[in-house]
Amino acid sequence: MLPPIGCIARGGNTSYSAALVVAASSKLVTLPQLRGAKARAGWVDPWSAAGYVVPRIELARAGIDPTVTFASETFHGTHRDALLALVRGDCDVVGTYARIREGEEEHSGAWSELEDLRVRVLTTFGSIPSDVIAARRNLAPTEYQRAAAALSRASSDPEGRVLLRGLFGGEELRQGIEPGHEALRLAFETATAKGLFD
Repeated sequence: MLPPIGCIARGGNTSYSAALVVAASSKLVTLPQLRGAKARAGWVDPWSAAGYVVPRIELARAGIDPTVTFASETFHGTHRDALLALVRGDCDVVGTYARIREGEEEHSGAWSELEDLRVRVLTTFGSIPSDVIAARRNLAPTEYQRAAAALSRASSDPEGRVLLRGLFGGEELRQGIEPGHEALRLAFETATAKGLFD
């Protein structure tokens, strides 16, 4: 079996966090306030680590059962569209990605890429390993090498980095993969067995 081609770096980082954000004017200020608030949740899609999976796992770990906490849950397809739904008032809290830098009080994330978007970070959750670029099992080794070389060249070319960002949401391919994928898989399987993703 061929190894993964590598992982995608975003802003120089090969990991990121999940965040729950609310509108700047929201009465929700702390995570425990979600209990009994019957807030409407907006998510990215069912396979988004930061925009759905990790927030649900971490809410359950914090004693906030997402299967009964929210009045409604909707999927919006992209981080951008989930945040725009929040601003329109279609939901009260949104799961998205965040970049947390040591020593900085202000976090950045999907909301930072939209102009005049006034949101507040309710909480952030852990470190999520970056996306992996993999090849199918029966790909010929020569084709694997060509794909790996092309992605590597794109990482060092300004135009190629734009294409990488459009395709993968990051601008650089790093060799190897970040640790943490196995732990995330196990957490997902455990949460699935408990019905968090039914």
